[in-house]
Amino acid sequence: MKTSEHSTTSTKLTHWANQLEARGLTPIAIPLLDVLQVWGFVGGQLLWMLAPLFGQSSLVSLAEILEEPEMLGELQAQLIKREHNCG
Repeated sequence: MKTSEHSTTSTKLTHWANQLEARGLTPIAIPLLDVLQVWGFVGGQLLWMLAPLFGQSSLVSLAEILEEPEMLGELQAQLIKREHNCG
């Protein structure tokens, strides 16, 4: 992965980690991300189809994350680290 791509990916992951944390969803999201690592591609494809209807670039960002098990793992690791630091 190129440096600029890694930076963009990191920014997306941080954004979604912040969103989950702000909504108090971290305890639910951590185990759910295990399931999404298997089924995330299907969810990502669904979001790609819905994005034009809703016109939200955030759906595209989430779709990209869902399609890559490595990115889901990184998101999960960020959430675990945050939960560990807060607890």
